[in-house]
Amino acid sequence: MKWFAVIAWSLMFSCGALHAKWNPKSCSSDKNVRLTKCLNDSKFKRLKKVVKRSIAKSWCTEEKANLLMDLVFIQEPKVCVEIGAFTGSTILPIATTLKYIKQGQVYAIDAWSNSEATKYLIPEDPNKAWWLKVDMEEAYNTYKKRLVTWQLKPQCKTLRCAAKKAVHRIKKIDFLHLDGDYSEKGSMQDVTLYIPKVRSGGYILLSNILMRVKNEFTKLEAFSKLFETCEMVCEIENGNTVLLRKR
Repeated sequence: MKWFAVIAWSLMFSCGALHAKWNPKSCSSDKNVRLTKCLNDSKFKRLKKVVKRSIAKSWCTEEKANLLMDLVFIQEPKVCVEIGAFTGSTILPIATTLKYIKQGQVYAIDAWSNSEATKYLIPEDPNKAWWLKVDMEEAYNTYKKRLVTWQLKPQCKTLRCAAKKAVHRIKKIDFLHLDGDYSEKGSMQDVTLYIPKVRSGGYILLSNILMRVKNEFTKLEAFSKLFETCEMVCEIENGNTVLLRKR
């Protein structure tokens, strides 16, 4: 199925975006009650503004925050999983929405380890030097502070370990955010281990798919693998992040 992924990938670049911006209707029908409530809930809209303002200078874009919060609100997932929690900037939109709808939990998976973050990165990868030097304890403390500030400990289950070790602690997944390893080997490992745990009809968000090393897209193999069991829903951030639904 790699050829299909390559075609889909090519379309995103030659034709612009599949969806220029995130649209809640992408994951729901016009007659869906949750969609109607999402679009008309003024309290939820205010919450979104506060959350987006809180993470304005983080790696989580406004478009991604909108997608995460709308998707969780509409789909009401019981089990969410994020691989690559780091400072918690994308955990925050997920967890605050789970708290708002009063159901569900998100597993925040990250080893917060320089050696683990660079385990599969080749020497030529320009990101390797940065990941070797970044203060992982500071990132972890920022993540923990977010949970305390927003009172999200009941909604978040923190797994400080490699994704390979965490997978055995999770049974079924309703929403999976793959935002961890940038390398070909690491991203393929995450897809291979976690996609079988995603229920039929569940959603997968693959981030940073435009990451390139030596002019090669390191996540193309992982993206291709997803098409064996998933269908594309939309893309955001000019093709850098793709939302899929498992068949």
